[in-house]
Amino acid sequence: MSIEDKKRKILEDYLKSATPEERKELNRLLKSREKKNLSDFKTQGLNMDVGSLAKNMSKQINEQLGMADINIKKMAKDLVVQMALQHKPDITQKELAALVSHMVPEKKENDISKKIPPDLLKSMIVQFITYSTGSMPEKEQSGLPEGWAKKYWNAFSQDIRDLITMYLKNGIDNRNFWLAVDRLQQKR
Repeated sequence: MSIEDKKRKILEDYLKSATPEERKELNRLLKSREKKNLSDFKTQGLNMDVGSLAKNMSKQINEQLGMADINIKKMAKDLVVQMALQHKPDITQKELAALVSHMVPEKKENDISKKIPPDLLKSMIVQFITYSTGSMPEKEQSGLPEGWAKKYWNAFSQDIRDLITMYLKNGIDNRNFWLAVDRLQQKR
């Protein structure tokens, strides 16, 4: 395994286990180091592309956010099925499906998202995306309160979360993303 592969492995392991705050701090440190430009990275034996590291980090964070939700739902559904079968072994498939859909709904619309004014929601989405892609200016980022990204994410409706996840994974272009956001806001 080359030194570059070892560095990448260490960074990947760190990103998988780091909290959002720790990843944010790493991103801040990388950006501050890049800005200081005290000396060339190659002279320090680091030879890293900070831009691609930030993009990869952002991509992994978004994948983790999306996968966590999917895994939690699957585990919850499996648990409901297991408990229902233990309690009532002769339950029909129709009853079981109704029980699972009642206990673990597919889409949970939070009340907060309906109360956010459309202009504020768009501003929140822009901030969340620029932060997630690593393109938010340091000055703007430092002006936001601790844990803001998680609060924004929790305030977004599931439909908005799905769109953001799709956008960050390059599954939808910018124009179609905003058209879909506008359509969702018109439904409210």
